[in-house]
Amino acid sequence: MKFSQLPLANLLGKKGRSGALFFFALLLSFTIFGGALVLTSLKRGLKSLEYRLGADIIVTPSTAFVKKGLEEILLYGNRTTFYMPKSRLGDTLKVDGVEKASPQVFLATLSAGCCSIGLQIIGFDPATDFTVQPWLSKDFGGVLQKGDIIIGSKILSSVGGTLKFFDVPCKVVAQLGETGTGLDNAVYTTIETIQELIEASIEKGVNEKMLRGTGRYISSIMVKVKDGYDLDDMTRRIDHDVKQVKAVRAKSMTSGVSDSLAGISKVVGAMTGMIWLLCLVVMAIVFSMTIGERKKEFAILRVMGSSQKQLSSLVMRESFLVNAAGSLSGILLSALFTIPFHSLIKESLNLPFLLPGAVGLLLLALFSFVLSVGASSIAASRSAAAISKIDTGLILREGN
Repeated sequence: MKFSQLPLANLLGKKGRSGALFFFALLLSFTIFGGALVLTSLKRGLKSLEYRLGADIIVTPSTAFVKKGLEEILLYGNRTTFYMPKSRLGDTLKVDGVEKASPQVFLATLSAGCCSIGLQIIGFDPATDFTVQPWLSKDFGGVLQKGDIIIGSKILSSVGGTLKFFDVPCKVVAQLGETGTGLDNAVYTTIETIQELIEASIEKGVNEKMLRGTGRYISSIMVKVKDGYDLDDMTRRIDHDVKQVKAVRAKSMTSGVSDSLAGISKVVGAMTGMIWLLCLVVMAIVFSMTIGERKKEFAILRVMGSSQKQLSSLVMRESFLVNAAGSLSGILLSALFTIPFHSLIKESLNLPFLLPGAVGLLLLALFSFVLSVGASSIAASRSAAAISKIDTGLILREGN
């Protein structure tokens, strides 16, 4: 047998020892990859949410309890509807420091015979909008006509198909990429189209919040503030100058998410660190015990002409083989648990959750592999160094 074949032969010959090392490498890489994937997905979801908001300040009716109302749409995809007079838009534009203001209208559809599916429809004004169209353009480069809708990634329909809301047919002209937020369950259209849908909902007797004059009502106002103006001061100014509205900074919508993400990061980081340290200690003990058990083997190899460097290399190669196999298995197992069930993870955490792309997944896998194998190399290096202290003659005379 060639010396290069010894590492694999030794591992196969000691299945119990190799299995223990394999298990700890699997556990370590499983934890590192799974933790890193969850944290990365949460951070991507938060960035996606912040990007989708697009405004400095959001203005809604004071009775809507703005944070809860919008969070239900943005984070959870829940359906909600609230309205205020359209005149609030003009009043907001008059506030000193407001650079742009664009209205949006919300409509919650039914899971009933008059509607293909129950979801949230968000209408925007293409002429003044500065928050929706910039990112819609990535998935839809055309102009929305009356009756056209753009659906979120989680809605079961296809481009060119038709969805019916309150018996009004709407044509699907585009489907958005996944955002990891509640907007994946939302529909976007123009205010002209959503006003037609609201009128149809009133005729069906299912929308009591708007009894007449649908064109006179809006749900929220997205505000961009001029440079040099303090956002907190501007929210207070809008609250004071515009009647019966509540203005909040868009960033405050994600503050709770950021706090939750920070807490989860600490827990995952601490758990990963503890498991990494535990595996490092256990693997070091296993390798140390291995050296004691294999003194005679190493002594014979030395008599046969192997150098101390070759013996150290033998231990390190054995460590790499078994831990590389365990690490790859742990990464694959973690991916199989995490990726197919990411929707369930999102629901359990109640936070935006957006998986990275193929390149991001490969980089996380590489990071996890290097960190896991690195731990095993550290554990094995001490044992490999101990080989130089073995007294070959004494061991052979003792018959060990």
